[in-house]
Amino acid sequence: MHDGIELELNGTPTAVRITEEFEIPARTIARMRGMPGYPYARVRHPIGSLNEDNLLERAKSALPQVLSILTREPAK
Repeated sequence: MHDGIELELNGTPTAVRITEEFEIPARTIARMRGMPGYPYARVRHPIGSLNEDNLLERAKSALPQVLSILTREPAK
């Protein structure tokens, strides 16, 4: 989240992906960085133990969110 916000603040569109387990910390970090509405792509938890096929399925499920984030107006 920190990196995504820093990249955004420097003009680089960024789509941060988190698992649902980390949604509260992600919102807290965004608020602390002065960007309470910072968007992120959310996928089901966990991902670390998934095989390649299941990980690809999660990535595909996040694609609409990622595209929406990357094509929005830049964060200010």
